[in-house]
Amino acid sequence: MSRIAIITGANQGLGFGFVQNINEQFTEEDFIYLAVRRPEAGKEAIQNLKNIKAKISVLYLDMSNESTIEEAKKEIAEKHKKVDIIISNAAARISPTVANKDQVENFIRTNNTGTYYMIKHFLPLIKENGSFVVVASAFGSLIHLKTCLHKEFDYESKTMEEINHVMNKYVEQVKAEKDKEFGWPEWINIPSKVGQVALVKRAHKENPNTNIFSVCPGLVDTDASRPFFNNMNEAQTPYEAASHIVDLLNNNTANYAGKLIQFGKELPWN
Repeated sequence: MSRIAIITGANQGLGFGFVQNINEQFTEEDFIYLAVRRPEAGKEAIQNLKNIKAKISVLYLDMSNESTIEEAKKEIAEKHKKVDIIISNAAARISPTVANKDQVENFIRTNNTGTYYMIKHFLPLIKENGSFVVVASAFGSLIHLKTCLHKEFDYESKTMEEINHVMNKYVEQVKAEKDKEFGWPEWINIPSKVGQVALVKRAHKENPNTNIFSVCPGLVDTDASRPFFNNMNEAQTPYEAASHIVDLLNNNTANYAGKLIQFGKELPWN
């Protein structure tokens, strides 16, 4: 039976690393979809892929636009009905030289609301033994937020929609430059990652028989990470970072369901 993998943000960086790794393990009977906002970039990425083994094609999908995600889901469902692997990796970048209020909206809309849309529409397509992976970060833990904010991400009581509403409210607070009054950290990446992990935990609570988990790839040498780190000597290449996450998919990943995993180990939530 053919295996189906979908990777968002697959035309560059870590996303392309996932494509490289999964292609090495797939055969000509299997399918890999590069889910990207710019189809021409996806086609160029395929041209740069060496030793193609699987059937590889581009799937148009914009994480900031729910209708494109819904249409992509319908296309995949019509072709394959079910999917083995979904890696929600696409992310908007931020810059240390741009004010938070000027970049937070697009950042959260893509990284958080986009993750919510992906789970909402694609999780039902995961096969019984398949995996849905959300690329987050070790910063996606409540230990990086003040205690007064922990209730905002109580996935035991809040629905995914309510967690998404928390992030939308956070955006408005940052844009109004009132976020510090509510105790939010300076770096907008931290609330974003906590929000992503909370979504995953809630999704698993609502779908306990579906294997969905979040991962921290560690430090990766990409255009998105370089502005925030002075020393990238210890950073992994995107291929290297993707390889240990793909390895998780080949193991008993049911042990990872609902958790935040880094290098095969669970990171604490609080």
